[in-house]
Amino acid sequence: MRLIEATVPAGAVDDLRAVLTEHDLEFFVIDETSPKYAALLHIPIPEEEVEFVLGLLYESGLDSEDHVVILDAEVDIFGRTDDMGESVDNHQRVAGAELEGQTVDLLPDKQTFVTMMVLSTIVATTGLILDSAAVVVGSMVIAPLFGPAISASVGTVVDKPDLFRHGLRFQVLGVSLAIGSATIFAWILKTAYLVPSGFAVTDTPQIAARLSPDLLSLVVALVAGTAGVLSLATGAGMALVGVMMAAALLPPAATVGIGITWGEPTVALHSGVLLCVNVLAINFAGLVTLWYLGYRPQSWVQIPQTRRKLLRRGGFLFVAIIVVSAFLLSVTYATVHQSQVETATQNGISEELTAPVYENLSLVDVKAVQDEQMLARDVERIIVTVAAPPGEEYPGLQENVTGVVEKQVGENVTVDIRVSLVLTESQTKTDQPDVQDPPERVIHHARRPTPSL
Repeated sequence: MRLIEATVPAGAVDDLRAVLTEHDLEFFVIDETSPKYAALLHIPIPEEEVEFVLGLLYESGLDSEDHVVILDAEVDIFGRTDDMGESVDNHQRVAGAELEGQTVDLLPDKQTFVTMMVLSTIVATTGLILDSAAVVVGSMVIAPLFGPAISASVGTVVDKPDLFRHGLRFQVLGVSLAIGSATIFAWILKTAYLVPSGFAVTDTPQIAARLSPDLLSLVVALVAGTAGVLSLATGAGMALVGVMMAAALLPPAATVGIGITWGEPTVALHSGVLLCVNVLAINFAGLVTLWYLGYRPQSWVQIPQTRRKLLRRGGFLFVAIIVVSAFLLSVTYATVHQSQVETATQNGISEELTAPVYENLSLVDVKAVQDEQMLARDVERIIVTVAAPPGEEYPGLQENVTGVVEKQVGENVTVDIRVSLVLTESQTKTDQPDVQDPPERVIHHARRPTPSL
């Protein structure tokens, strides 16, 4: 619950008494001895009714020159605040003034913010290189990104330019620090040979997960922004939602730094696009959610101006999201196309292997490999793996499989046919130590042009 304390100027006491009594609100008036104010007003109310009561106070005589303090009270033992609420709206949210105060409290001082960003980025970079999901999650917990991520939205909706500028400045600083810290720390690890042996940037799952952002990545960022504002407005689960926001921002930024250090422009570009989309989506979702919840400036005179700012900034964010999402759409299309190619090719080869000459052959896997260096991400190679007993030859397999691939894919692709040697039941009864652990061998590697139609 909350306890509102307000200084009441002379001439406004009677009006406030009448309004509060009309709405069946409990209040206490204490005479004030200062020459400027006539009384000190105390109103114990549930948290969700603060906005409504503040509106009554400002409509009945209080203005911006008066002092209004909102205290966090544990409980009113003999009060009846739990019975109130019939005359207010159904939004279970904190007041706009309280929202603004909480947002300001979430913004750390610059030195603390810089230190925590560098530390969290070091942890995130380490987790990505070690391919440790637990370490990456740990970096999200300590990242100070929740306050900056929503303060710009709050500053816009409640018309507080200073809060908006602080939030925007911290966001730019945070992203820059994350990329710079990751680049420097990754360079130190690379120079000192502290990376795991055989480390390859694009083959590390934790890094590769940030290299193919699709439309679902946009959904995650929008949900993170919406959940962040809702948690702040309702006071529920802010710490956990802060981790979710950091998950959308910190690992992609660290991946950009790793890509720069290892000289992988594709890694830096793709993860940078993901980072850009997430930042834009979180801010856009925050603006829309705050306005939907009914947050407005305290003065009705500011509302038209605030609405124009909201439309201008929201429109810019929306257009920017649409532009950047073109890349996400291309990745989504490429992923769907890759799956379709694999399915069609697998069906075609399975049908081909039903011929009697291939009786002992079985299809193991079909993998379509895309060109990661190109934004179009065309399929450049098809890897076909089949299982066969050792010592047997299959004339015509190369041409038949390649023909199926060309027919199904319809692209100029390289075809790799790999045979995994397996023992039959009769062979396992004989003494064949040289084939007890049969290797996989490539029997065909060719690139043939697509036949003209």
